[in-house]
Parts: sequence; structure tokens; C-alpha cells
Amino acid sequence: MEVSEIIEVVESHSGNTNVSTFDDAQLDLYFKIHQKVNQKSEEISKSYKNNILVEFSDIEELHEKIIQTIQSANPHRGSIIMQMMVSHHEGEAERFKTFEDFKNHNVTSPNPTTELGLIYKFSIQDSKSREVENYKVVANVKSRVGELYQIEQEAPSFISAAIVSSMVTTTARIMVEYSDYVKARHFIAMFDEWIKGCDESKEIKFISKLKSVSHLISRFGHLIIISLLGLFVSQSIDTGSLGSDELIKFIVLYGSVFVVISSLAELCFRKLEHAIDSYLALSYLKINKGDNKLIKSFKDRNKRSIRWSLMGIAGGFCMGVASSAAYDFIKFVINTN
Repeated sequence: MEVSEIIEVVESHSGNTNVSTFDDAQLDLYFKIHQKVNQKSEEISKSYKNNILVEFSDIEELHEKIIQTIQSANPHRGSIIMQMMVSHHEGEAERFKTFEDFKNHNVTSPNPTTELGLIYKFSIQDSKSREVENYKVVANVKSRVGELYQIEQEAPSFISAAIVSSMVTTTARIMVEYSDYVKARHFIAMFDEWIKGCDESKEIKFISKLKSVSHLISRFGHLIIISLLGLFVSQSIDTGSLGSDELIKFIVLYGSVFVVISSLAELCFRKLEHAIDSYLALSYLKINKGDNKLIKSFKDRNKRSIRWSLMGIAGGFCMGVASSAAYDFIKFVINTN
């Protein structure tokens, strides 16, 4: 609201005139209204990284909690304005003016949900100052699997799974524009309580810890196997017992065994690194068929990651055992010829 008209204050004895006359109280009220409408609201927000598993019933509970918190503040009758936004993969979005409209939305949609936003605007009249306070509450819930899937579809092929996984962290956020900080804190506390009440996926601890050093696994694992191979062979070899022909055979066989064990060890550790990076602690929104399908695919992916992790560890151990037995194998081959 802008002051678009010139107001001139004249004395009461100024006589008959067409200029509007205001007393001090009216002027004070006018400018107070102008200041209230144009002032910037304060804002408080909080983000969450919890691995929450959100279904329709959880969204319904969140809506009811927000409405209850608003009602407890005694808002103006009819001042509550609500809007819901649902974002899908490939940039599709739906808007709803009431929660009932959202309940009746297309649950058979094949497009996975990436984010859901609940927006509430309302006003309160302070009981002491009688001033009108305006509030805006925005609650966002994100689907980690939905966002990750969208990023994977758009990211270049050279971007690793570890980098893609690190791009998606925040799973929920609440923002409150307020006039009274104490009242705004009630909404933060309410959202905290709702987050704690949601189901959460459990992370596999050893995979979570290895993620931070996964890029070192293939490099150092490969070097360790090569070092063990050289150490075991050098300790076992007896050059005095080998003739010139046998020595040549030994060198050729050792070179072949070295290449085979080295290559297999690198393959095992690279598979282990990829399996660790591909594992994702699930956090999702499940409100349509597309979400169900996507969630199943990520659960299957995590199962494969766990299997490949175990196979990679077993393969690395086997390469270590093969390194220790390399000399005996080479000697056996030489003696049989």
C-alpha cells in the first residue's frame, strides 16, 4: 500500500475549503496502517536431514497439527488461507486450495513425487496492543529417492554415484514468517514433534562409515594386494635351487600371476567402492503409484549394494590368500613340467 494522495492539515478556523482535514489521531492511524502493511516480516526456519518415510496418513497428521496450532493462537475468523503444492518428476506440479482437494488427487499417477509443500497464511489480533499480526507457515517435505532419481536422469554420465548421493540431503523444512517470535516457535516445536513421530529407515553402520573413504578403497586395496604378493613370494623364493631354465619359467609365471591377481583385486575393490557409493538410506514420499514403483527400485538397489559389498570384501580377502599361495602355485607348475 503506498501513500498516493497528498494530505494537508489545516486549522479549524481556515473556513470552507475543498482540502481534506485530518486531526492528529487520524493521521497517526493512517500512517500506522501504512507502516504495518509495508513492513517486512521476521522469519524463522529449520531444516531436517532425517531419513523419514512419509505416507499420506503422515501428511494428513501434519496438516491437522498445523491447523490445531493456528487455532490455538485464536486467528481472525475466516483469515486462514491454505494452499498445497505437489511437485513431480519432469517438472510437473499440482496446486490445491484445500486439503480435501489434495485427498482426491490422482493417486494412480505414474510420475514419482519429489516434494510436497503446505502453505498457510493467517492473521491474529494481539489481545494487549490490539494490533493485527500476520503469519505465514510453509512446511516442505522432500522425497530423497525422488530427487535422486531426477538428478540421475539429468546428470552427465561422468558424475559418480557418490557425488549424486551427496547432492540430496535435506528431507524436510519449516519456515515461519511472524510478528511474534514466541508464537512462531510453537510451529517449530510442532514440526519437530511431527518429524520425530515419522517412521525412519535404518542405515547400515559399516556402509555409512565407509562412504567417507570409499574413494580410497580401490586405490589402497589394490596396492596392499600387490605388496602382499611381492612380500610372500620374496620370502618364499629360493633362487639357489632354481636352474637357469627354471628361473626363466619362474619369471614368466610370476609375471602372469601378478597380472591376474592384480587385475582381479582391482576389480573386486572397484565393485566394493561402487556398491558402497550406490547405497542410499531411504527417505521418501509415498502418495501415488509412481512413488511405490520408485521406492521398490531403490530398495532393490540397496539390496544389490549390500550383496556386492560383501562379495567385494570376500573377493579382496581371496586375493590376499592367493598372494600368499602364489609362490607355492608357481613352484608346483615348474616342478610338474
